[in-house]
Amino acid sequence: MTLPEVAEPTRATNAPPDLSQLTSLRFVAAFAVLVLHYRDFLGPLPDWVMRGIVGGQYGVTFFFILSGFILTYRYHGWFAAGVGDAAFWRFQRLRVARLYPVYLFGLLLDTPWHLIERAQVDQLAAVGTTYWASWLLNAVGLQAWVPAVPFAMFWNTPAWSVSAEFFFYASFPFLVHGLGRRLRSTAGLVLGFVLAVCGGIALYAVVIYTMNYVVAVGAEAQYVVLVYNPVLRFSEFVAGSLAGWYFVRTQHQPDGLRHRGASLGSPRNLVVAAALVAIAARVWMPDYTGPNRWSWLLDVSVKYGSFVLPFAALILAVASGRTVLSGLLCRPWMIALGEASYALYIIHWSGVTVLRMGYFGEKPSWAVVALFLFGTVGASALCHRWIEVPWRAKLRGSSTT
Repeated sequence: MTLPEVAEPTRATNAPPDLSQLTSLRFVAAFAVLVLHYRDFLGPLPDWVMRGIVGGQYGVTFFFILSGFILTYRYHGWFAAGVGDAAFWRFQRLRVARLYPVYLFGLLLDTPWHLIERAQVDQLAAVGTTYWASWLLNAVGLQAWVPAVPFAMFWNTPAWSVSAEFFFYASFPFLVHGLGRRLRSTAGLVLGFVLAVCGGIALYAVVIYTMNYVVAVGAEAQYVVLVYNPVLRFSEFVAGSLAGWYFVRTQHQPDGLRHRGASLGSPRNLVVAAALVAIAARVWMPDYTGPNRWSWLLDVSVKYGSFVLPFAALILAVASGRTVLSGLLCRPWMIALGEASYALYIIHWSGVTVLRMGYFGEKPSWAVVALFLFGTVGASALCHRWIEVPWRAKLRGSSTT
């Protein structure tokens, strides 16, 4: 997954909204993913607690929606008249500068542990060629397209979402231009949002049905396809872009969310409360396991789609002004953690890998786990400061946008 940057608009407005609270939300989502990947070292825990931890996987859906939202808000003016070569390639350059330095660092950080692990079980020589081919595929960000290990789910596993984001970035200029031209009314944007969500769910249903009842596909390949495939996750990004267009077009309206009060009964706080309740309800909702085939198919098909509306609503409400969450999200330390959240997401897997290799025992103590977990948060701040920021500036060159 990647974590999108939060930036100011390309064209001047009377009073640009402060989107720093979205930066803080990025950290919340990234930390949820971090705890998810440490879950095997935290037990035994009550089932309801573990289910909440497993719900951290939907942080990636949040990132995809937020990415579409922020990029639309930030760059819609670039492609209003069309997708020219200069604007297209400049946009791609800026996105690569934003993501790739830390992405490559995370891959290099994770690589030695997997080589040691394979060497310890005498597999490195036998599968070395395949491993290096898969490593190169990961280095260029294409692993999400190959539903097989070790091409996916091996080298710095969480970085698959960056592979998906590269696809989203390539599509974004055409997407934002098309949406801007064809959906000019609020009603059109709402309809487009509904179609994006329902279309994504329908596509999942077709793929899941095909892999289970038409063509026999193994569980591992199914998992990689359903979780990693950029085409299947694209509807989340599209929905975020539509929410971004809605925000751009309504932020100056006197009856918009941004211009309402911040009291506990304000529309923004009601939206936040409803979104959080919907998210929690879905996370703790039991999975359907049978016996009806069609009920099962519906349940698994809406796994990600059911989170799109509450996540988009939460993003819109927080972006529009102060809410009941602002007391936390506006804290400077939360914003700083949010700025380092992409680095946190990318580098944390190496700590998980080291713990799984047993250097601290088969079941590391709580103290060791806490040291790794919170130490990774501190390391992400250093990574952001010493790798992400300076290399982004170098790769952008004279570009200041």
